[in-house]
Amino acid sequence: MEEVTEGTIFIDRRGCVPTFRRKRQREHGVPELRRLATHDGARQHCLPIAAEEGATETDVERIGAKKWPDLTENRVNLLDRYPAQLSGGQQQRVALARAIAVDPKVFLMDEPLSNLDAKLRVHMRTELKAIHHQTHATTIFVTHDQSEAMSMADRIVVMREGRIEQVGTPEEVYEQSANMFVASFIGLPPTNFFQVLVEQQDTSLRLRHAQFTLPLTDEQAAGLKEYTKDRLVVGVRPENILLTTEEQALFSVDALVVEPQGSHQIIAFRIDGDLIKVVAPAYPKVRAGERIHLTFDSHRIRFFDPDTEQAIEVTRHATATTSG
Repeated sequence: MEEVTEGTIFIDRRGCVPTFRRKRQREHGVPELRRLATHDGARQHCLPIAAEEGATETDVERIGAKKWPDLTENRVNLLDRYPAQLSGGQQQRVALARAIAVDPKVFLMDEPLSNLDAKLRVHMRTELKAIHHQTHATTIFVTHDQSEAMSMADRIVVMREGRIEQVGTPEEVYEQSANMFVASFIGLPPTNFFQVLVEQQDTSLRLRHAQFTLPLTDEQAAGLKEYTKDRLVVGVRPENILLTTEEQALFSVDALVVEPQGSHQIIAFRIDGDLIKVVAPAYPKVRAGERIHLTFDSHRIRFFDPDTEQAIEVTRHATATTSG
């Protein structure tokens, strides 16, 4: 673990020094790859650490029955196996069970699902979130998988090169991304960015792209009145670019690639040299090369400073018209 260089860490309102000593500890860690002793069975891996908290083997089974719901496909058999008889994913689940057996105040999880196959990883997200609701233990979960963060977290800390970019609920980091890095990192496909010029026309302000013009409402214009640069970046999530009729379109393009996803389809196209992706309903089906007509959900667009890449907070109400 990292040394504490500044400040104090509190667990259960008590200052502490993080440690992995197994006596009366209030925190327990699950690293990316847990190495299990080859001479001990899975049950023995869960028992000693629980025994230090006064638990017996019967207690381990009781704890498991209450806190390991469907953690393995066949819990009894896995507990009797040796590490050499377990797959990497099964070993990782034993490591999780070992941590749960302590009933700690804090779980420290360093990519605990990274060695699981895709189907089991999705299943384990639900199981871990259910366990969290049962134990009420604070859980610090490190992951590079933004879908894991979005689906499991109460609060997300987005970091880049050791610096915190944003802290917030999943909804906040997704809908109110603090900067272009967060907007592009959270969400799949990521946010689309459009470089626009800021133009003053009579008493109104509008944003001009090579393919469309986006006039601003009074609220948005008021929010941007302190913005003095002549360029701006408009960020639009893929699901907020909408298929529409030619008469109502903000712009029209030819579909480059279509990726069917069953419940929806992802449509890719190029505009002004940029690759843009749209998440659209599964029907009507769009084919590669087909002419499509698009507009924005004007209530869900974001503005960013192109130099600092920081979000510009304004009231998000805009109307869109095609440029003439």
